[in-house]
Amino acid sequence: MGTKKRRTRVSAELVESIALTLRHTVVTAARAEAMAPGVERLTEAVLAAADETDFNDEPARFASVLAALKHPKPRR
Repeated sequence: MGTKKRRTRVSAELVESIALTLRHTVVTAARAEAMAPGVERLTEAVLAAADETDFNDEPARFASVLAALKHPKPRR
């Protein structure tokens, strides 16, 4: 997973689409715009923690790695 790079950043349109598709919730354009940076940070943190763990690791290790990273570097 460490060699793959995401092609797009999290946009307001993506947040609106995810909310509607997965949660059946309508999010206003302004709210989606405000949420997008947080979703981007969360995505980067999860990807960074995933790079530090193996599929066969204890599941609880993911949370501890995520907490230890605190401020992961963006994968670009």
